[in-house]
Amino acid sequence: MNKYLLSYVHINFDNMKKLRAYIDTSVIGALFDKEDKNRIRTTQKLLDIIKDREKYEPFISNVFLEEIDEAPLNLKKGLKKVIDEMAFDIILENEESVELVKAYMDEKILNEKNRDDARHVALSVVNNIDFMVSWNCKHLSNIEKKRGFNAINLKMGYREIDIITPLEVSKDD
Repeated sequence: MNKYLLSYVHINFDNMKKLRAYIDTSVIGALFDKEDKNRIRTTQKLLDIIKDREKYEPFISNVFLEEIDEAPLNLKKGLKKVIDEMAFDIILENEESVELVKAYMDEKILNEKNRDDARHVALSVVNNIDFMVSWNCKHLSNIEKKRGFNAINLKMGYREIDIITPLEVSKDD
């Protein structure tokens, strides 16, 4: 674009569509991390940003809730309190997401032990989520896994999903 024309271009960011963000269990769980204070601070900053719903529509899923039900009682209470305060929208698994999980597993993107991670990704993809937020860098938020998930997504006619850490949303140092 001509540099002189750029001075006439005005983008109104106030009218931009809200981004749909899927929050996985590791993010809320990080609030109760006893070892890494920076992770707690970054996670709280992320939740503060998305809580006002000005820029983001935050989602969790039935998979998230299932994982919380399996947590130790003292942790479960804290997790449920945060969920209630945040008032996340909840998305549910369906045949389409189950089929996508099967494709991820067939291609060995993850092993059976980590099926729930694949469920989180599939739910994000079939529900047109813009990005997924996770502290799980081993199975989700890393380049190798993202490429694997997105290769299957494209092959099956879905768009790519970006899987990021809370650092990228909170813009924390």
